[in-house]
Amino acid sequence: MGSNSSRIGDLPKNEYLKKLSGTESVSENDPFWNQLLSFSFPAPTSSTELKLLEEATISVCRSLVENNPRTGNLGALIKVFLSRTKELKLSAECQNHIFIWQTHNALFIICCLLKVFICEMSEEELQLHFTYEEKSPGSYSSDSEDLLEELLCCLMQLITDIPLLDITYEISVEAVSTMVVFLSCQLFHKEVLRQSISHKYLMRGRCLPYTSKLVKTLLYNFIRQEKPPPPGAHVLPQQSDSGGLLYGLASGVASLKGILASFMQIIGE
Repeated sequence: MGSNSSRIGDLPKNEYLKKLSGTESVSENDPFWNQLLSFSFPAPTSSTELKLLEEATISVCRSLVENNPRTGNLGALIKVFLSRTKELKLSAECQNHIFIWQTHNALFIICCLLKVFICEMSEEELQLHFTYEEKSPGSYSSDSEDLLEELLCCLMQLITDIPLLDITYEISVEAVSTMVVFLSCQLFHKEVLRQSISHKYLMRGRCLPYTSKLVKTLLYNFIRQEKPPPPGAHVLPQQSDSGGLLYGLASGVASLKGILASFMQIIGE
């Protein structure tokens, strides 16, 4: 990761990932984020490549799980992503490839980290990683932000409100992938989760006004069966048809059966 292309084998020693997962808190306004997000990483296009990515980044993820409760770097990364999404529409209209490319990279990292977090911990523990609040000495607790709910709302708005163009195709796919990861918590529990935090936010919280619009958008995109943009039509590398979890579950916005089924199941409960 960083200003140059990265290889899977180099990730465990990558200085930017080490800083992200280390013991030092990084402010959301730090120039570090522009450096971290300026990479041209070949995203996994097969289950084998995905497994290699997971194995290469496991040490980074474990370090972040251990240090994030004190550094809040995951929250800082999410805030960087949230602030950038406010300008996505304008960036798409202005054909600002670099801005959209970096925003996609931020979401790609978040999605990869979330997959590990959801696999390794309960939703209650996961929520704690999203509610970090920096306190000055002698100060007392105040209402902390719930970045988990804010991120879910942002993903729903991204999928429903950002026009599906060649330049926005990859980030739309990544948003769907991240939603699928959020809804995958049931896979790691034997009992039926009827009080899932993610589902609660989608059906009762600030996300509720967007839920029906999201289902309509997914249905509309599925019916249209749009083909992915041709190679060279966008900054990011073209994905192959055989994807792993992150790209396999959402290899195209037109093939959204997984997340669509999940939402239809929620609505039917």
